[in-house]
Amino acid sequence: MSGARTPLEESTLGHKHIAPFFLHDDPWNLLRLYHVYRLALAGLLLLSVVTNHNAIKLGTYDPYLFSWLGTIYLIVAIISNLSSYFEWPDLPIQGVVYVVFDIAILLGLLYSSGGVNVGLGVLLVIPVLIPYLCLPGHYSILLAAVTGICLISMELVLASDLQKTDSSSLTHSGILAGFILLASWLGNRWIHKASEMASLAQRRGVDLANLSQLNQSILDRLESGIVVVEHTGVIRHMNAAAWDLLGNPGNWRSKPLSVFAPELNHHLQHWLEKISPRPASFDIRHQHTTELRARFTQMGSHARQTTLISIEDTSEQREKLQGVKLASLGQLTASIAHEIRNPLGAISHAAQLMGESRLDAADKRLLQIIQSNAKRMNITIESVLNLSRKKHPKRERLVLKPWLNEFLRDFLIQSQLQREQISLFIEPADTTIEFDPAHLHQVMWNLCRNALKYAHDTPSKLHLDIQGGTPTHTRDVMLNIIDNGRGIPEDLRQRLFEPFFTTSTKGTGLGLFMSRELCLSNGASLEYVALPTGGSCFRIIFSRAHR
Repeated sequence: MSGARTPLEESTLGHKHIAPFFLHDDPWNLLRLYHVYRLALAGLLLLSVVTNHNAIKLGTYDPYLFSWLGTIYLIVAIISNLSSYFEWPDLPIQGVVYVVFDIAILLGLLYSSGGVNVGLGVLLVIPVLIPYLCLPGHYSILLAAVTGICLISMELVLASDLQKTDSSSLTHSGILAGFILLASWLGNRWIHKASEMASLAQRRGVDLANLSQLNQSILDRLESGIVVVEHTGVIRHMNAAAWDLLGNPGNWRSKPLSVFAPELNHHLQHWLEKISPRPASFDIRHQHTTELRARFTQMGSHARQTTLISIEDTSEQREKLQGVKLASLGQLTASIAHEIRNPLGAISHAAQLMGESRLDAADKRLLQIIQSNAKRMNITIESVLNLSRKKHPKRERLVLKPWLNEFLRDFLIQSQLQREQISLFIEPADTTIEFDPAHLHQVMWNLCRNALKYAHDTPSKLHLDIQGGTPTHTRDVMLNIIDNGRGIPEDLRQRLFEPFFTTSTKGTGLGLFMSRELCLSNGASLEYVALPTGGSCFRIIFSRAHR
């Protein structure tokens, strides 16, 4: 596929050819800077002649030639600035043609001023070094040698024309020619070394880019969420798994972590202040819904600079533990059923036979107590058995709002409540979950039935408010079942989901326990939320259905 090369391709090509070294990313900029220097130099030389401010005796040998050369130099300098702006002709052509022209003009200016003693000879060093920008190698050394020869030849011609006997000018020109050659040779060596270092730096940069791409590819493919946070709390990187666990935050780049995950940021600050640089793990309830485990690790040798946060969803591990627990419960309940139900059946049968006999009122009352408690014990055993039998939920994709409407229609009929006593609000309306429909029906029935039994003494005063949806910056679905009852005392809240705990003499104490276990087996959770306005709120947190 044609187009731009990848860093790996550039790395391969970099070993075949060492590109010219440039002091700037764009060599045209240096050439433009040189053209500006030429324009300023030509303007100053011509201005010194026009205004007669000639402190260094310019153009003393041939003023007419000096004026013409200065004018031509200024015109060409203007043209060269325009040609470098439009980048035409090519860089090597401009770098050679204009430099040769400059050397010829400067030699002419020196000749018209009487030789190197005027002090302009040092200006020849700069144009000799310019070709290194576009044609590094022996071109500049050759140009420097030719310039030195021309410089000495010019002095010989002047000495012959002026019939000079003093050899100081010739010596001066020789020293200047040698200096030009030395500067060109040193420039060539420096450019060569710099080109090698630039090529090495380029290859190292490509290697680093390849390594960075490889690291990012590995991070993006990890099943664990990875978040890299600066010491300022700003997110530097987040892989796809972390993006999904944190609820698909929108424009997260260069944004503070506290905006999307305040609980995670709270534990990060605690780790930075109390534990860093030692790694540490925390269990976090993200946005009060998703249960996560976060591990904080310092990156680099400087404390509090960059932190690597590894995030894992604990729901899968929780489901596995729940499966093991239900399997153990199934074995236990099977043993209980075998050891208790046979004698319990014998007791119930004996009580029925005794009921057929003639008994006085006191004996009948005792017999009734035996039968009612035997029946209650049998119900308890059946409830535990039903729970253990449902350890393998059959999850289905359920659109929550239509399913709840159907459930509430049946619940209203069987509970003899009015439609206005229950309100339902789900946002967005197409919120979808994955749950066993039979399990969800049992959970909702237990929660709504408890509200009917315990919220008010009079069912007509009950009002249920069922609210659901997806909170901001989380991937899970929340469903609240809120009643307007008397609420649950604080000292009893910790025991709500314990098996066999009940405040009713007729209950088994397994309703809420079974509801929570059914939620856990479906990858969800059930909890009680205290309301400051009174009443009770039971919250189910579902994992979002996979698309």
